[in-house]
Amino acid sequence: MKELLDSAPIAGDPDALRARLTEEGYLFFRGLLPADVIGDVRDRIARILYDSHWLAPGTAAEELLASDRAVEEGSPGFFGAYTAIQSTEAFHQLATRPELLELAARLLGEPAFAHPAHICRIAPPSPGANPTPIHQDYRFIQGCIDTLTTWLPLSEAPPEIGGLRVLAGSPRLGVLPVKASDGPGMMRAEADENHPEWRTTTYQPGDVLLFGSLTVHGAMPNLTKQLRLSADFRYQAVTGPMARDLLGTGKPHYHPDVPDFPTLTRGWSSTDCVEIPAGVRFVDRFDPRLDEVPTPPSRFAYASGALR
Repeated sequence: MKELLDSAPIAGDPDALRARLTEEGYLFFRGLLPADVIGDVRDRIARILYDSHWLAPGTAAEELLASDRAVEEGSPGFFGAYTAIQSTEAFHQLATRPELLELAARLLGEPAFAHPAHICRIAPPSPGANPTPIHQDYRFIQGCIDTLTTWLPLSEAPPEIGGLRVLAGSPRLGVLPVKASDGPGMMRAEADENHPEWRTTTYQPGDVLLFGSLTVHGAMPNLTKQLRLSADFRYQAVTGPMARDLLGTGKPHYHPDVPDFPTLTRGWSSTDCVEIPAGVRFVDRFDPRLDEVPTPPSRFAYASGALR
């Protein structure tokens, strides 16, 4: 599999960044965030997982060695530990780090905000857990076609622990058909799993992978004995439409299995990192399983056609 192209050398050039995002469908930045900040969040989550018996007894929490109590996302036994993680202010504050908000604004050409549904991924070893199948975010997020996703490793993530892979150039394929699948999201995009343009890397804490909502991506199997920890944060322009959630827009990830923010945020210093700016326009959602979905034009002007 090919190596991700590092965009850190052009991070200060908005035109070059937009051109690369249009061409490749992703941007990867080595060391964009302070490693010590990521390490603090990782340690907080590791302590929660240790107290929840997800980590092997007698081992150090920072080793993230999985116990037989570690379960797949959404399974019985998942939501106790996940609610505690979603109650951790430092985790949510990562989403509104200036490095990430400014990067999103640079690409979108206007002020941006983070969606409140900040996602923590805890990937146990395979075959006990299924990796996230390859997919495009647009069917799930909807709203603004130019919503951007950032994927952050919270611990070292070589390919064998199931780090993320992206299919370079895939936005030009448009919105792909889907079929039912195991794993988070329960839908798989009908794309070539063996295409030569799949890319990944050995991720380090502080690295950031950013991609658009039409970029095909997915996790790989965790072939180690450790848990893989990562975060997904999403950003859109304040002037763009946001999809209305049937359970209430602006809710935590996995609500209502996870309590609402008034419960999660008790004792926090501020709730700014989980709030939607005033004036954001909301639109209705469509059925994400439809064969054809409405796809408005993108400011990144992805050229349609086959992959190179």
